Amino acid sequence: MSVADESVMKVRVLVLYASTHGHTGKIADRIGEALRENGVSARVREVGTPGAHVDPAGFDGVIVGGSIHMSRHQQAIIDWVTEHRATLNAVPSAFFSVSLTAADDTDEARTATSGLIDHVMDETGWAPTTTAAFAGAFQFQEYNLPTRVLMHLIAKRHEEHVDVHQDIDYTDWAAVDRFATDFAAVALRPEAVS
Repeated sequence: MSVADESVMKVRVLVLYASTHGHTGKIADRIGEALRENGVSARVREVGTPGAHVDPAGFDGVIVGGSIHMSRHQQAIIDWVTEHRATLNAVPSAFFSVSLTAADDTDEARTATSGLIDHVMDETGWAPTTTAAFAGAFQFQEYNLPTRVLMHLIAKRHEEHVDVHQDIDYTDWAAVDRFATDFAAVALRPEAVS
């Protein structure tokens, strides 16, 4: 292994997320895989799970993700970012938001999604290097009965015939891969790892 290869392997990125029904976790795992494929050591953790409270000070970069429910991101993400904002502002960092609103290709939907991302930054005092919004999924198999009925009504706005026995994934996985690849390039810059 060359000296250059050794320095690449020293770059460590934390991917921390909150997920209500599991889809944001799938996106975080995909980001972790893409980071590793680009020569970055990635640690993926869900906030609030036992042993998941990770100090970001030991990492060269941090990616945080959360999903939007009831017009808000999870409070656990807000609290964690607020607690660690000084560290997050000192290293390359990114935020990704997951919502069904991001699946709508309208100016209104883009404005709403952007506003909710900006709200996280305003509330926490964090200025990430980059942000992204990814479309989520209807995960009917994960929902309890009342949530399944509500989500079925929402899904019918997008598609005329909706089978509640089948999940519907709107995520642009190629965009998720590009987001991770772009972040890896930032994290691997010599000035980013000091």
